[in-house]
Amino acid sequence: MALVSTEKTKINLYQSRNELLKTSYWNYSEQLEDFIARYKTRPPDIKFWPYGPYWPKYHEREILETPRFIKTAPNFHEKFIDKLTEDLQYPKTFDNQVTHFTSKWRGVLIVYDSERSSRDRQPQPVPEGCCPNLVFESRFESGNLRQARRVGQFEYELVLKTDLYTNRHTQWYYFRVSNTVPGVVYKFRIVNLLKRDSLYNYGMRPLQYSEKEAKLLGRGWMRAGHHISYSRNVMHLHCPLLTRGIAYYMLEWQMDFPHEEDACYLAHCYPYTFTDLKEDLDSLINAPDRKECMKREVLCETRAGNSCFLVTVSNFGASKEEQHKKKFVVITARVHPGETQASWMMKGLLEYITSSDPVAKELRNRFIFKIVPMLNPDGVIVGNYRCSLAARDLNRNYRHPRKESFPTVWHTKTLIEKILERHEILLYCDLHGHSRKHNVFMYGNNTSEEDVNGLGAAKSFLNERLFAWLMSQKAPDKFAFKSCKFNIKRCKESTGRVVMWRQFKILNSFTLEATFSGTIMNKNEYRHFNVHDFQEMGKVLSQTVLEYQRTQENNAKQSEMVLELTRYVTQQVMEQRGLMERPKLPNFKSMMRGDKNVINNTENGNDSSQEKTTPEPHVSTPVFKEAVLTVMDHENSTFVMEDKRGKRSKKSEKAQSNLSRKDVDNLLENASLKTMDGCLKILAQLNVREVMQESDSSDSDSESEPEMKIIESKSKKKKRKSRKQRDREQADRKNGSGSSDKKQEEVRSKSLTALPNIPACSELSDRDKGDKSLSKQTTTSFEKFMRNQKKDSHFVSKYEGRKNGGIPCFAEERSIERAQKRMADMKKRTEEDKQRELAFFSYDQMMDYINRQRQPPPLFEKRVCL
Repeated sequence: MALVSTEKTKINLYQSRNELLKTSYWNYSEQLEDFIARYKTRPPDIKFWPYGPYWPKYHEREILETPRFIKTAPNFHEKFIDKLTEDLQYPKTFDNQVTHFTSKWRGVLIVYDSERSSRDRQPQPVPEGCCPNLVFESRFESGNLRQARRVGQFEYELVLKTDLYTNRHTQWYYFRVSNTVPGVVYKFRIVNLLKRDSLYNYGMRPLQYSEKEAKLLGRGWMRAGHHISYSRNVMHLHCPLLTRGIAYYMLEWQMDFPHEEDACYLAHCYPYTFTDLKEDLDSLINAPDRKECMKREVLCETRAGNSCFLVTVSNFGASKEEQHKKKFVVITARVHPGETQASWMMKGLLEYITSSDPVAKELRNRFIFKIVPMLNPDGVIVGNYRCSLAARDLNRNYRHPRKESFPTVWHTKTLIEKILERHEILLYCDLHGHSRKHNVFMYGNNTSEEDVNGLGAAKSFLNERLFAWLMSQKAPDKFAFKSCKFNIKRCKESTGRVVMWRQFKILNSFTLEATFSGTIMNKNEYRHFNVHDFQEMGKVLSQTVLEYQRTQENNAKQSEMVLELTRYVTQQVMEQRGLMERPKLPNFKSMMRGDKNVINNTENGNDSSQEKTTPEPHVSTPVFKEAVLTVMDHENSTFVMEDKRGKRSKKSEKAQSNLSRKDVDNLLENASLKTMDGCLKILAQLNVREVMQESDSSDSDSESEPEMKIIESKSKKKKRKSRKQRDREQADRKNGSGSSDKKQEEVRSKSLTALPNIPACSELSDRDKGDKSLSKQTTTSFEKFMRNQKKDSHFVSKYEGRKNGGIPCFAEERSIERAQKRMADMKKRTEEDKQRELAFFSYDQMMDYINRQRQPPPLFEKRVCL
């Protein structure tokens, strides 16, 4: 009872604090300024206070309290929905149920709108004989539901919010349902999804959290729903919120609610909010046995003012020399807000590396972990699926991030640059979720794009895959090595993992992808992942870091791992060539349709999982040798050869085959597969880089976004000349004055680094001799002035060292001639202006002017009458 009261007290304190912040959209700096102005002192923990959550500044909607959940997982495996036995397992459906609600529902009723519904609204009244309306709510942290429309007696259409400031990315949903009736099967339909396919077609089920079951039975999030389908939406497009011309998809499922007066939450994956992150970090920091090896900092502020945390984990008691020798491990998570499993993996990793486990202690002694647990807190808070408040995918803007638009990415890259100045980064890993594939797997980089053949390519091939191979050995029931890919697609050039390899040459640069559904590694049981599974994968990731480092230090262990990987790759090549029986993959779509052949195969035990492989033969077995020999024959046999006539003829297959067999026999007899060089030779001759050609795609049909364009520095615009200057230049060009010559001379002088040497004039005219004394005086005064000036290292005169100070001997003469010409032109223009002005004089003005001049014009001379 005391524990329950303590929990209630914490919740009440949290609610009261949330009430104060409910109408506040300040960022960190504004709230800090208000605190200092009010209390005349700084906060006690200024470095970490406050963190958020803060909504965007112009977010005018209601903001409700962040829901609280039990973070326990069920003690049993939640299997995928089986389409073949679904009708037997759930006999009562939406279509065949019998209830006491006999009236027929007519029309469409909007029961919830996130932008219009009041906060404390009551269920709308319904006609007699109709089921009460459900009450929906999503205006809390990470919530996503735009509108709910009742279209039938027990049927509801749901419209999700797109990512803020965009019209796309609808995948993540998370909302609350209340006012339910027990025993009634409801049908829900989300009508504005954008992905072409989904794991819901392959056994995945939505998540449900019941407050009553959590209180009575201690249950957390559970899988729920049946008769689930994901398909193209061609019929339910009447909602005004849908945009015309967009291909929408819909998710349908049926479910019932067992308790009356219960509030249930439905979600796409296990929610993990910014508030959850703060509380988890607080609990770790305050734990006596963990706070000594863990530091929390604020890397930067987001656009909404939320804190982006940076967690450092290591043994800080080591000497400076030991600290300097340590390698770094950089882990980032939650760049996509809707991929919540990334946060759960990060949570498992943090809890493990700060624990008292011997492996965790060795990790802290050997490495320094830099962890950014939430790269996109703004998107997490507002309920986005993929974008930040800049309406962009952060994972498409690592190459040239803008500090003002993507502060978390910019500061993360800056952090990595500073680390690489003094230390080596052993691993960079970005944690993600995947919506199209089962299991957990990795995406890496092709580090040997230029060298596609030979031992160099084979060595790169192994190095790229060694870390992922170790992961598969640590978690064989969850991690699928066969799903890992190491190609770089052009549209992924600006992602985190590719940029870390391209710009910083971090060899082990990966994204760790965890599915939204579960594992199919065990052919007898396809099951969902829960929060414990995700946390376990975070633990496995940290353990693999130590295993990889030990492998690099121990040649025998490295050879053993390389041998196993080579055997696996060789087996894959043989399967592709049809030399070994390929494992049969489950046809999920046939299972959905109820294909009898699939049922028979499953009963006979022939239904292998997608990642399950046949037993690997030992290297010394004749089967393995013969298979390798056959592959080598196929690989090295050359069938094309041009003769002198230009015709193609076959080369002797027997000679090539014998040569290949001889080479491979020597390799196998010398136990070449037991050494690193031998494995490289086998892989080089198999040409695995080309044989095991991987798809460029990440198997995700998320809309590919371009990188934000780089801001180019604008050149300064040339100042426009005044009208007076333009008129003067135009007149100069018409009259052939020297102004244009002067301009050309100035341009020419700018392009030349120095004037050419001018020989002294041997013969001068009389006039030149007369002006000689003046030029000497000018030159002497100029030289005296230059000698008196202080020499500046930033300025070097281009006339330095020239005779006569660099001034041509005829410069003064030409300047006088130009001055005289300008004066003549000015006088000429003055006379023309006077004549032009006279043309506009009135008769009276002209007569006054003539009288003043006392020169009567011949036109008005008086005639004498005789």
